[in-house]
This record gives sequence, structure tokens and C-alpha cells, in this order.
Amino acid sequence: MSAPRLSTSDLVGPVLIFLGGFLLAVALALPTLFVDNLRTIPLSTDVTTTAPSTTDSENAADPPTARVLDRCSLTEPSARVVPADLTRQQRFVAVQPSDADRVTLQAGTSIRIDRLTIDGRTVDPTAPRPGSTRIPAGETACTDPTVSAVRDRVTLDRSTALPDLAGGANGQPGSSEIQYDSGAAPIHAPDRRGYTYVLPFDTSSSDHLFFDVTTRRTVPLRFAEETTVHGHDAARFIADVPDTDLHAIGNGDAQSTPPTIITRPASWFGVAGVDATRELTATLHHSGRWELAVDTATGTILDERITVLEEYRFIDTSLPDHRVTYLSATFAYDDKSQRAQVRRATALASPITVWGRVIPIIAAIAGVGAIVAGLRPWRRR
Repeated sequence: MSAPRLSTSDLVGPVLIFLGGFLLAVALALPTLFVDNLRTIPLSTDVTTTAPSTTDSENAADPPTARVLDRCSLTEPSARVVPADLTRQQRFVAVQPSDADRVTLQAGTSIRIDRLTIDGRTVDPTAPRPGSTRIPAGETACTDPTVSAVRDRVTLDRSTALPDLAGGANGQPGSSEIQYDSGAAPIHAPDRRGYTYVLPFDTSSSDHLFFDVTTRRTVPLRFAEETTVHGHDAARFIADVPDTDLHAIGNGDAQSTPPTIITRPASWFGVAGVDATRELTATLHHSGRWELAVDTATGTILDERITVLEEYRFIDTSLPDHRVTYLSATFAYDDKSQRAQVRRATALASPITVWGRVIPIIAAIAGVGAIVAGLRPWRRR
């Protein structure tokens, strides 16, 4: 006697149970396997930010609080430090070598003069002014509005956002080199540690390390408080960069922009108690503070407030402690950059939310429903 054939109704229950088990497996696997691949620095990274120098005054007619050394005064009888409107612009983009585990970011950062205030008058930084006709041949014109420009190249682990300079899967070592002057070779920074341009996904609200490109120092990055940027939650971190002699660490020379060492008569520096004709040599020192507002879910920096102080100090410590400012300014992202970074953070977080939370919840509910339906007693033929 032959076994009875299974009808379609007999198969519905087992199929539903199998489908429910599959959906539950999907709900468990998506957050742990697939979504982890989304928590990495994208290979399509291309970010541009603009940060004007800030002012403490609400009156637009008041002179700017940023101050710079007018490089045209290098050939004048005395140094001329003047108020200025400045803009700090930065772009970093993913380049090669990059792969599934590592990404190399190339960043270009410049500070430019928008306007100078000399003797109470607003002056175009590219216009001729006292001293501009006496710049020696071969040197950069003092009417070039560029205050400083740096190119940085670093290979990062895509998951941790930390420098990864060892050989990757293909054996190719990572990059870590900084170029402070277009006429000089890049300087290698093989002991680089800490974050600079991005932080990792799921950044903890605790202390970290920060790498300052100007001084090539790794400094503490301290968690300060919770904040918001255009309604988007963020964590505020602070990094203080200690005083560093830029000439001593090899960031430039007398012909670089800025010159990291200058020799001028005492009268040019305006130092008292020293023979006015005596030649004095000073080097450029840098110190500063970084305040970062970070979207901890994606590691995106939503806002930056950067305070910079650069000044010339005498090499001879027996001389009076007289300093000449080269740059004193505080920069902060403009509204457009803040909004763009908030949109970027949202775009990076959305796939994680969809594939790590929404779809697993739907799959789990559907899976449980399918199993329950498959376990129901079915009407006999």
C-alpha cells in the first residue's frame, strides 16, 4: 500500500517554520556581521571645511581681533603687526594606498588673509604697501595673502581611525608625511599617534589622543561636555598644544612661508635696553588649542574652534623676553561647513540604523509570526 501524498496544506506549516527561522537568523546576523562593515571610514571620503577668524565684538565696524605680522614689514625699519580678517580652509580626501582595512587621507590646510587693517584703513592683502617693493628677488612676494599652507598625508585603520603605518594585506607600508613648504621635501612622522581629521564610529565620551600636524606632537584629547551643533548631539573634546619652536623641529627656514627664523636689528624688534643696530635672531614658536564637536555615532567632526598663537622669540635667552606676533587668531567653522558636516554624519549613520536596527526588528517580528503560524494545527485532508 503506497504512502499518502503530501498536499500543499501539509507543507505550509514546515515552510513557514523554516522561513521564520531564516528571518530570525537574518535578524541576528545583520547587526553583528554586515553592519560592522559599515562602521568604517568610507573610501569615498572628500571633506572641505571653511573656518573664518572669529571676533569678540558684535559691531561689524570694529577692527578684527586676529593679528598678523605684515610680511612687507620684514624689509622696513620696524615690525608691523596689524589686525586682519583671516580664513582657514581645509580639504581632506581618500587616496591610495587604500583597501578594505586601511585608507590614506591627504589633507591640505591653508590660512589666508582676506583683509588687513593698517593705520585704521582696510587694505587688500594683495595690494602694494610699504616694504613690498624691497623684497629680494627670488623670495615670495609679501603681498601673497597666504599666511601658511600645509599638506598632510596619513594612512589610517578604517575601523579605529588611528594611524596604520605598517604593511597592509598587500605588504605596502602606510604613509605619514607632512609638507610645510612647497619648496621643501615632506617630513616623515613615523611615530604618529592619535586622531586628527576623523574619529572612529561609536567614539566613546572619554579621553583620547590628538595629533597636531603643525608641531607633530601627540597630545591628550580631553572630553569636556555634551553639546549640540544645529540640533545634532555631539561630544566636545579639547586638546591643548604646548609651546613648540617650529625652527628647532625642522618645519622651515628663513625662506619658507612663514620664515621660521629671522635675523633683524634690535630696532626692528622694538626691544628696549639693547643697541638698536645689534643683529638679533629669533625663531618662530607655536602654541594653540583645539575644541572639537564630534558626532560620536560616526566620528564626524561637526565643528572646530582652533586657537593659534605664533610669535618670534630670541634664541639668546640672555636678551629681554620680547616677542613679535606672527599670527594670533581663533578660527571656527562657518555655518555652511557645520551644516554640511551634520548632513555627512546623518548620511553615514542612516545605513547603520536601517540595517542594524529597522530591518532586524522587522525580520524578527516576521520570523516569530511565521513560526507561530507554522506551528498551528492544520485541518486534515
